[in-house]
Amino acid sequence: MKVDTTPYLRLRRDIHRHPELSNQERETTRRIREFLAGYGLELRPIGGLNGGFVRIDAGKARTLCFRADIDALPLNEQTGAPFASEHPGVMHACGHDMHTAIAAGVACELHKARDRLGCNVAVLFQPAEEANPTGGARPVAEAGFLKEQGIDEMYGLHMWPSLPVGDIELRPGPIMAASDRFQIEVLGAAAHAAEPHLGVDAIAIASELHCALTQKLRREVDPFTPISVSIGAFQSFGRYNVVCGRVLLEGTVRTTDEATRAYLHRRIQEISRQTAALYRGRAEAVIHKGYGIVQNSPELFRRFAGYAQSLLGAGHVHTDIGPSLIGEDFYYFSQTLPSLYFHMGCQSEHPLHSNRFLPREEVLDAAVDLMTGFFLAQ
Repeated sequence: MKVDTTPYLRLRRDIHRHPELSNQERETTRRIREFLAGYGLELRPIGGLNGGFVRIDAGKARTLCFRADIDALPLNEQTGAPFASEHPGVMHACGHDMHTAIAAGVACELHKARDRLGCNVAVLFQPAEEANPTGGARPVAEAGFLKEQGIDEMYGLHMWPSLPVGDIELRPGPIMAASDRFQIEVLGAAAHAAEPHLGVDAIAIASELHCALTQKLRREVDPFTPISVSIGAFQSFGRYNVVCGRVLLEGTVRTTDEATRAYLHRRIQEISRQTAALYRGRAEAVIHKGYGIVQNSPELFRRFAGYAQSLLGAGHVHTDIGPSLIGEDFYYFSQTLPSLYFHMGCQSEHPLHSNRFLPREEVLDAAVDLMTGFFLAQ
């Protein structure tokens, strides 16, 4: 069904202009609430959390839920868009403004067509997706939303800049990775640079660790298993003419199955200790478990992919893909309920989390049309 998405586009631009960080989305919530009220819909609260949900109750046995995340990122926008962020240091660089507008569109269109629904639909506006490892999905569930609303199936999407507008990609099983963080403190012994034999160089040890963890560890895992171990921060504590006695490394490990996840956690700790000991130093790795693996239900995959192919055409529905190594707190829903998560093409020149990321606005038409039609077909 083709709908007029002009009002939803205005909402998207309004939210993009006024972004808010995780767990601070009070004004965003107000804008969503006021927009929905104009269409006769009530944004209902979930405990004391920001965001909320709309329920389109058709008096049916099943209740399906569509989730959108509403928070922004700590970046200074450089898109040059006429509706660019007015909040310095905060930007919708992951497409959550578009997700929110799509969800509002789906809620309004289903409300208009509620007499045609074969299921009840809840539309969830979720806070704090970017707040790894806590996130917003778990607090939403712990506040009783899933149980109280009798949610049977959960659906979600993500803007995907590498795909053209009108294309989607999805797969059964894992589609988004576990995203964990680690910190490694390397301790050597400081000494004058003119007398290096009297010290233990923590920078040299940390350099060995960087190579071992980001390159050599890959050789211990099946080459067909997607993983990523990256060190993004390397901080030394010393002076130019002193053998460095302390270094702090920080990084992330991404995996798509729990056995590999556990193996890499153990090996990061072992390699850190053993490499440092080899060079007469010490190192301890602390790993913080973050978001888990987003798993697509095979049955929901079959139903959704079949509908999408009938609407978009088989050439625009890509199912022969590997999982992404990006993390998502939608994993918490997929642990609890049959769930379906997919990537929605938005054809951006710049990647997610770039301060130049700007999805094509035509994606709003494509996504509202797809999700509204799908829910009406259930």
